[in-house]
Amino acid sequence: MSKALFVEVILPLAVDQLFTYSVPANLSSKVEIGKRAVVQFGKQKIYTAIIAKVTDVSTVSYPLKEIIEVLDDFPVITQDQFKLWDWISRYYICSMGEVMTAALPSVMKLQSETAVSLNTDHDLSNIICTPEEQAIIDALSSTSSLPVQELSMLTGTRNGISLIRRMIDSGTLMPHEEIKDRYKAPMVELITLCDEYKDDKDLKSVIDSIERKAPRQFDLMMAYLTLAQDNGEASVEKKLLLKRSGVSSGILTQLVNKNVFSVIKVRDIDIKPENIASREVQLTPQQNQCLSEIKKGFGDNKVVLLHGVTSSGKTEIYARLISEQIASGKQVLYLLPEIALTTQIIQRLQKIFGDQLMVYHSRHNQRERATVYLNILNDGGGGSYKYPIIVGARSAVYLPFKDLGLVIVDEEHESSYKQFDPAPRYHARDTAVVLGQIHKSNVLLGSATPSLESYQNAMDGKYALAKINGRFGGVSHPTLTLVDLAEAYKRRQVRSHFSNSLLNEIDSTLKKGEQVILFQNRRGFAPVLQCSDCGSIPHCINCDVSLTYHKRLHRLSCHYCGYHTVVPTRCVSCNSNNLKMKGMGTERIEDEITVFFPETRVERLDLDTSSSKAAFQKIMSSFEAGEIEILVGTQMITKGLDFGNVGLVGILNADNLLNFPDFRASERSFQLMAQVAGRAGRRSKQGKVIVQTFSVDHPVLKFLLANDYVGFYNYEIHERSLYRYPPFYRMIEFRLRHRDEKELEVQSKIFADMLRKVFGKRVLGPVIPMVSRIRNYYIRTLLLKMEKEMPNTRIKEEVHKIIDVFHNDPQGRKLLIHVDVDPY
Repeated sequence: MSKALFVEVILPLAVDQLFTYSVPANLSSKVEIGKRAVVQFGKQKIYTAIIAKVTDVSTVSYPLKEIIEVLDDFPVITQDQFKLWDWISRYYICSMGEVMTAALPSVMKLQSETAVSLNTDHDLSNIICTPEEQAIIDALSSTSSLPVQELSMLTGTRNGISLIRRMIDSGTLMPHEEIKDRYKAPMVELITLCDEYKDDKDLKSVIDSIERKAPRQFDLMMAYLTLAQDNGEASVEKKLLLKRSGVSSGILTQLVNKNVFSVIKVRDIDIKPENIASREVQLTPQQNQCLSEIKKGFGDNKVVLLHGVTSSGKTEIYARLISEQIASGKQVLYLLPEIALTTQIIQRLQKIFGDQLMVYHSRHNQRERATVYLNILNDGGGGSYKYPIIVGARSAVYLPFKDLGLVIVDEEHESSYKQFDPAPRYHARDTAVVLGQIHKSNVLLGSATPSLESYQNAMDGKYALAKINGRFGGVSHPTLTLVDLAEAYKRRQVRSHFSNSLLNEIDSTLKKGEQVILFQNRRGFAPVLQCSDCGSIPHCINCDVSLTYHKRLHRLSCHYCGYHTVVPTRCVSCNSNNLKMKGMGTERIEDEITVFFPETRVERLDLDTSSSKAAFQKIMSSFEAGEIEILVGTQMITKGLDFGNVGLVGILNADNLLNFPDFRASERSFQLMAQVAGRAGRRSKQGKVIVQTFSVDHPVLKFLLANDYVGFYNYEIHERSLYRYPPFYRMIEFRLRHRDEKELEVQSKIFADMLRKVFGKRVLGPVIPMVSRIRNYYIRTLLLKMEKEMPNTRIKEEVHKIIDVFHNDPQGRKLLIHVDVDPY
């Protein structure tokens, strides 16, 4: 008799433990670490779990439930992924279940949906039904079960769900959990010769026959033989064959009907790659010098920080390094902070590497993401990867790499690499460094304006530093001019939100046939609608924020919870009709610039206009093609985009960035303005940048004028040391949320006192944040500031203990605690 087996599984829940299940005899040969298993949790819930441990000894005393099913023939989580998951859960103080939820595409997880079916034990013959109840019974008579939402719609009434609830209570219907597996790997059609024509003599006979009688069939046959020989495979992908031969699918069908070819359907992930010759990347002497510095750093087993000014040709250096990794049979992960960057980067990489890359980011639907995940999981390895290059945003760090040779983190300073909600609140740059350590791969961080943490690591010798100080092709840096808005308003040299200096430069740039970028880091038309008589401002009903006016939709919207309402014609407080729009967003800039330049095509790039993948690509393609002359945008336009005909960049209000209440405000301001300035004059011509500000003497702007990153770093790092901020101190932020503000006040002070018993004066708060209520949850924040020398692991363990003890109290359990390690 075989031993009983038990598994410990990770469930997609915010619970910091593994759960033990027994394995029925019929599944004992299928269980394996890394596979998915279907388990029951509680009385009715069904979850997909990941098997983390298989043992023949159970450490629990209570009766165990059995796993229901094993979903996979092979593990979908590798040992290296488990190591990364474990590090993320420990460092960022979250559960393995939360990491699992973030790491796996949702379509790879079974979905448990509340559904109902007819109760077969209940006598339906003697009950009197309403027409709505009869409609439900009729629908369920022809199927085993239906979701509650679908049945509710069948009743044609608003109270459909209440009706279903009553039928459940009466015993007519029975609720249960219905499992849906929503993902199947996409199938691809392969073309191969039928058996009778695999002999050379028979094959020659059919070729001679169709050459004389059917020249299009002959073209198809020749294309097939060429592809089969090139790839060393008897099967050829149908789509590729039709493309190469230039014939229609009808010609192929004729040969299939003649039993010359047969069609085989296989999973896309099982197809071997087409042989593609990579194009060699040519580097300038300056780039070659930088490449040598990078390789020296790799040789010393260090993470390398590449500090290259905007338009210095960092991407060409990346491409050379990628070529070398592919030649040695390795995989490469190329991380980008924004989906916005992927289109241009992919196009540039495809010119060099053909179709050897895959893209992974949240703008893809879940089915596409699952396809990429399984492609990488099932890729052959051993130097024959179909897709050795993976380009992606932050979530790409979770992919199942086998032989990762290089990790590139482009624009490493970007705050977009930080995940804020939900947990795990990880930073992809730091996680990528750990990923590189797990795989023993090289890690390269690149930026024109590195984060202070990364540059400090380079100064301390923890990272190696490589530099490119000149722009590619010897192009000069753009000239930067500050416009004093206080002086301009005094002299009446401002029209709407544009100084005369900026308007004159826009006019001059357009006349030269060049393009203009206008940067305003706030979307919408106007941030505030205010009554000029009483000062009242419409606020969100769910959040403590004012509503933003969106002209195109003609409504007031909350950017935190999505609430929106019609634009009032009168003040809700004093009934005055004297309502004015205050401030400016990208929509207002777009609207008003067309007044000054009515013959010019103006477009806007922000979250409102680029919510879909197609919409974003359309704007980018149009601007690159010169069809758009003025592009107005938020920080989306600052992130590494490369346009050759931009002659002018206008920053409409630097003060919004400089005066933001955040210890990183100076750093972020310098980075954003330097990056957006770098979009100008990226080819043969020197570009211009105009910055409108009320703070012309601000230190950050002085460093920006001089294009002096090192000077800015020395200035800012002194400030950080003086006021005990990163990189000299570590920080953990606790965001406490509760629907009752008074209870929140009480419980947040209790939690703060518990932290102070362990960490003393290092605990700051609780305080009311700038936005103190979101989605009807009141918020308080606490900050834990720790010396860098303090043991990191012990700190996290103590925090875990305090939260567990606090949540053991019934009142404390009602308080939601979000832990954010390395916030901001």
